[in-house]
Amino acid sequence: MRNQQNEFISVFHTERKNLIRYVRLKLRGISDMDAEDIVADVLFNVYNRVAADKPVENLAAYLYQAVKNRIWDYFRQPQLPVSLDAPQQVTGLPRGEHLADGMLVEDVFEEKEFLVRLENALLSLEPKQRAVWVATELQGYTFKELSLKWSEPIGTLLSRKARATKALRRLLKNE
Repeated sequence: MRNQQNEFISVFHTERKNLIRYVRLKLRGISDMDAEDIVADVLFNVYNRVAADKPVENLAAYLYQAVKNRIWDYFRQPQLPVSLDAPQQVTGLPRGEHLADGMLVEDVFEEKEFLVRLENALLSLEPKQRAVWVATELQGYTFKELSLKWSEPIGTLLSRKARATKALRRLLKNE
């Protein structure tokens, strides 16, 4: 029993980050804390199984299968209703704002289509350009904050954003 617990601790230390990465890969849009919670829940349950003297032959494979099962459980959970007062991720306006404006279905479709095109265009940018553009335009960071956070000169960040904006305009115009 003690040997299996020591093996569990060893596997835990080597596989924890990989398990969290695996959860994030399978559940797009999940928060970092939720991914860590899923892995922690699985690790707790597996540790209790190991502690209960039920030997596991391949502990790493068992952990990945348990995480996979827990991900399926996450999909089965009922989703909470979305509040119309909650802000949209892109615009920051309340979701119900469009309903009050009498927005037509075509307008909603065009907005969604544009967001898909924007996402595709962003994915085609160089990673550093995309990071600066997303951080300043979507996440609200200032260049000064990013300069301190990333240890990059403000001028470098400004030029990256300018190149990213120019490329985005070109890509969105061509589509």
